[in-house]
Parts: sequence; C-alpha cells; structure tokens
Amino acid sequence: MAKPPLIYLALSDSVAERVEEELQPLKARMVRVSDGEELIRLCREVPPEVVILEKEIPKLDGYAAVLLLKSSPRTAKIPVVGVCKCLSSEEFEKARDAGCDDYVCYPFNKGELKEVVEKILRG
Repeated sequence: MAKPPLIYLALSDSVAERVEEELQPLKARMVRVSDGEELIRLCREVPPEVVILEKEIPKLDGYAAVLLLKSSPRTAKIPVVGVCKCLSSEEFEKARDAGCDDYVCYPFNKGELKEVVEKILRG
C-alpha cells in the first residue's frame, strides 16, 4: 500500500482548518508548521510532497520562505501552493515571482484546492 503523501501547512489556524477539511479525502499526512523558519528546517530534514502556505506567517513570511526553498538545490523541487487573500491580481504575481508552483484564492471554492493538490501529486 502506498504511503500517504506528506503535506506541510504554513497557515493561520482558521485557514489550516479549512485546508485540512478540503484535503481530508486525500488521506494525506498534514503537518501544521508554526512559522517560516520551522518550514525551511522541516523541508530540509523531511521533504514533503507539497507545501501549502500563505504570505502572513511568523518569523519568515511566505514569500521569503518560498524564495529560500526554491533557491536551495535540496528543496527546490518541493511543490509550493500559495493561499492568497485575493485583494488584487498583484498577490498572484507576487506568489508566482516568489516561486509558488500554483496558488488558490482564499476563501477557495469547494474542490478547488483539492484539485490543485491532486494535480501536483500526480506529477
């Protein structure tokens, strides 16, 4: 039997709860990460199949965390999905420029995030 995918969540509690609910059918191991520094450390120690993050995380914001992940050969291939508070298309551009592989607008539509993560997991 295949091992369930490991997903790191660097999100506020309310967003993390919604993401966990949305991705529950994937039977993934979801680990909440408290801040950007912890995310970088964990990704280096035990690389996940996917990272889901938002910009407003403590110690190292989401954009900086993605830039660090994508600039290191050890973690560059880890797919990152940004959760943007879609006030403008500028947020999407910043997420892409930082290195996010994909992004969703929060609050996302039912099934939207699951679809994005499934596409990444399929490769």
